Amino acid sequence: MMNISIKMLKEIKLDNFVVFASLPDMGKVGGLVSEHLIKEFQMERFAEIGIFEKPWVKIEKGLVKPVIDTYDFYVNYENKVIIMTGKEQPQDPNNLINLCLTSFNIIKNIGIPKIIYTSGGYHQPQLAQAPKVYAVSTDKETVIKLKSLGINVFDTEIEVITWFNGVVLGVASEMKFKAIGLFGEITETNEQQPLAAKSVLKVFSILENIAINTDGFEILNVSLPAYDGDSIPLSDTSLLLRNGDFTRARNMGFVLFAVPWSLRFC
Repeated sequence: MMNISIKMLKEIKLDNFVVFASLPDMGKVGGLVSEHLIKEFQMERFAEIGIFEKPWVKIEKGLVKPVIDTYDFYVNYENKVIIMTGKEQPQDPNNLINLCLTSFNIIKNIGIPKIIYTSGGYHQPQLAQAPKVYAVSTDKETVIKLKSLGINVFDTEIEVITWFNGVVLGVASEMKFKAIGLFGEITETNEQQPLAAKSVLKVFSILENIAINTDGFEILNVSLPAYDGDSIPLSDTSLLLRNGDFTRARNMGFVLFAVPWSLRFC
């Protein structure tokens, strides 16, 4: 039994288009960015990927139904933009890779993309000003361009970006697609960080010369509560090696700061 499926709602053909593929991560930045672009551009849903990976099923009136996580694709013809997003990250590494590969198969059937973007959160314990955006790319020429535009580029700050919003860049590189990752600074990992998403969208707007209204993020800047003792599933936690220290990644798909090894999970 295959645990991944594709549903095409409409055939799309474009060339020289932009793809923005990001999922909710630390601070929900990746999800907030994708959701805002879908609403801002009034995009049309044209495809869906389904993954059956949850270790439980639903029961409705005595009938068992599998829990399918869906990842949706949207198109805006005017700006030639494709968005891929979902409500959460896959929890199994194999499903993560399959999601990336399946997404790129859908993209290749549309046409040849000009560039692929993703986004996420970059944890900083304190911020003295509006969140900055740090970028990475799959090619040196784009890194030079980013620096020439005054956009911060990760250097020695981090060595690893985990889960979808990182792995999708690696898959893009292997498939010879030009790609950029944009990561906004956040101070809280378990609360929505709309101002970080706003900063990411401003940089995206500059890079693609597309007007994007971000006023709504000021209203969204209301945090969701997190409580001491909240549990984190083992599948949502990883330890990453950076400069001889261990880095703790929560909810996978995050760029994180170094913390002492004494902060173990159990």
